[in-house]
Amino acid sequence: MQDLPVPASLDASERITIASGAHLAEFAPGGGGRLTRLSTHTHDWIVPLAATQWPAGQWPRAGSYPLAPYANRIRDGVFAFNGVRHALQSVPGRPHAIHGAGLHQAWRVRSHGADSVDLVLDQPAGVLGWPWAFECVQRYRLDARGLSVALGITNLGDTPMPFGLGLHPYFTAEGVTLHARREWPADADGLPAGSKAVHVRELRRSASGCDTYLSQWEGRATLHWPDGHQLALHADPAFAHLVVYTAGGSEFLCVEPVTNVADAFNLAAAGDARTGMRVLEPGARFSATALFRLDPPREAISR
Repeated sequence: MQDLPVPASLDASERITIASGAHLAEFAPGGGGRLTRLSTHTHDWIVPLAATQWPAGQWPRAGSYPLAPYANRIRDGVFAFNGVRHALQSVPGRPHAIHGAGLHQAWRVRSHGADSVDLVLDQPAGVLGWPWAFECVQRYRLDARGLSVALGITNLGDTPMPFGLGLHPYFTAEGVTLHARREWPADADGLPAGSKAVHVRELRRSASGCDTYLSQWEGRATLHWPDGHQLALHADPAFAHLVVYTAGGSEFLCVEPVTNVADAFNLAAAGDARTGMRVLEPGARFSATALFRLDPPREAISR
């Protein structure tokens, strides 16, 4: 099988929008199927994406992009599955395979209504070395509660496929409260070697930054803004893992619902049963749903 590269750069100049009441969401299908803006009145819940082009491997820290066909990193881009070793291509400047190839490709619009949009990626076998063909669908719906997304994947290959899914939003929030009961401490390469029981209740933006892998988080987290805005993240049990990431001195906080921990394929092959790695049979489909419940302060609603 010949390895297929991703496009050298992405074109996110074409935008489409959906709206419900004061809520608005904007997308760039050609920019990796990215959510480029989510706002209520003048409040931006995520960092708005102004860029219209960027090279592969240097994606902007803005908006929200899908993670498929796996979330987080794969150490050195190498893993074994069913006795076969697979070597993936890393994007330029990245020592490990990271986040799959979905964020580096143009997605197509399958349907678009006033308050809904379906974005689809048909990835052939071989893109960045991933040996299975698959279809991935992002189904967004916006209503009075906020923005919901159903993220689904179908194995179009003829052999079982390991996989993972996730969402990577760059929120403008300063902190997040939750109750996670398991953490996966990262090593110097930013990858976990195992997990430990904890009680994590709050994480915030900080001068030192953070890259925290959590699980057993009950699918509930609340993001907080200094002016009283709150966003409640509700995820179904399929999103059993959560990543909280921020760079030192940055103005974003990533709170990422994902199905698997970083390097899940290799950890699972070593016998760890908690990684969230899943296997999809040929022709089978899997989906997971999350809701970004948007709660402006009372004075913002009454404007």
